Parts: sequence; structure tokens; C-alpha cells
Amino acid sequence: MTKPLHLISYTLHDQSHSVQVESDREQLTPYQARFYLSALHTFEWPSEFSDVQVTRVLQSKKGSVTPTYRVQR
Repeated sequence: MTKPLHLISYTLHDQSHSVQVESDREQLTPYQARFYLSALHTFEWPSEFSDVQVTRVLQSKKGSVTPTYRVQR
């Protein structure tokens, strides 16, 4: 079984970024995403990230991914 995919959108140093991640959880909160981002950007603290939004990405039957556009806050 594949792990759930999440799209994390965030701002760091006034630059917009996004990253797609696999998680063991069905839902990923922005709070949890901040710790993932601080591991990705090893020299940044979780508080350095702003406008963190998490969107669950669903796999379609053809194998492409489709975001659900449900933002968790």
C-alpha cells in the first residue's frame, strides 16, 4: 500500500516554496509540516517558516496525482 502524499506550501525568507512528501499519516498538520521542513532545511528553525499550508494529494487511477484542495490549518 502506498503512503499518503501531501503537498506542503510555505514561505521561507520571503520566498515561496512547495514540496511533496509521503507520510505515514492520513492527515498532516501545518505544525507537523514545520518539523519536516526544518529537517529538509537543516539550518532553519520551525518558527522560520510562515504561511505553511498542507494539502492532501490523491492518486488517480491512471497514476497521476491530483490535489484535493482541502487545506488543513
